[in-house]
Order: sequence, then structure tokens, then C-alpha cells
Amino acid sequence: MSKEKENVENSEELETQNEENETNEEETQETSKVEELEQRLEQALRAYAGCENDKKIVEKQKNQAIDYAVEKFVKDLLPIIDTLELAVKNIQNTEDSCAKDMVEGVELTLKKMVDTFKNHGIEEVGHEEFDPNFHQAIQQVDSEEHDEGAIVEIYQKGYKLKDRLIRPSMVTICKK
Repeated sequence: MSKEKENVENSEELETQNEENETNEEETQETSKVEELEQRLEQALRAYAGCENDKKIVEKQKNQAIDYAVEKFVKDLLPIIDTLELAVKNIQNTEDSCAKDMVEGVELTLKKMVDTFKNHGIEEVGHEEFDPNFHQAIQQVDSEEHDEGAIVEIYQKGYKLKDRLIRPSMVTICKK
């Protein structure tokens, strides 16, 4: 009987161990499922964040395309402004009253064009100091009146559209 009792006890222990093993396996499976779901959630969140970033980039590029769509048109208009400025400069010192009326009309036209440019974010490049980002030095001259590297004369005005350079100013700078 003792062997039978021992067998029964062993059998009960085995059943208990089997039950514990099954419980551990179930817990392990549940834990791995939870970990897998957490990984999938993290992947989904990363994918969503990537899509949102892509949307922002596309929106920014679209806005830039709209802002700078007129750049080529502006480049085509700049020689017209240059010609009008040259006409005013050349006719201004004449004594002919007809020519003076013409100069006045050209000046008004020029002012209207420049104002329209300003309204659309197109501005003249500043000429206070030489800046290689905005000026193209086409000549260097000696000048006692100017500091080294200062702008002495402007041959052609430069323009920028918002923060983008459309055309650099062509200038003469001082060398000592």
C-alpha cells in the first residue's frame, strides 16, 4: 500500500507540476502577446508621426512654390526697371521742357513699378556695406574717400524676393 500511496502522491505532484507548467506557459504566451501588441502600437505611432512630418514638409514646399512662383517673371521685369532708371538719369539734366515732362512721366512709372515690387515682397538689395552674398564686385578702384572694401559705385541694382536673392548688385569696391 505504501507504494500505491507513494504513486498516488507522485501522480498528484506531477499533476500539480503540469498545472503549474500550463499556467506558466499561458502567462508567457500572454506576456509575449502583450509585448507584440506594444511593438505594433509603437510601429503604428512612428508611422503616424512620419506621415504628419511628410504632410508638414509638403505644405512648406507648396507655400514656398507659391511664394517664389513669380521669380522668373520678376527677373524678366528687372531690365525694364534698369532701362527706366537709365532714361531718368540721362534725361534729367536737360533744359528741354518736353524732356522734363517725359522724365516726370518716366519717374512716376518707375515709382509705380518699385512700389508694386515692394507690395509683392521684392526689394532692392542694400548698399551700405559690401556683402558677397548680395553684391558682385566687378571692379576695384583706389579711393581716398572710402574704406577698404566699401562700395564706391553701383552699376546695376540687385533685388531679392523675400529672403531669396534674384539678382546681385554689380558694384565697384574700394581697394587701398
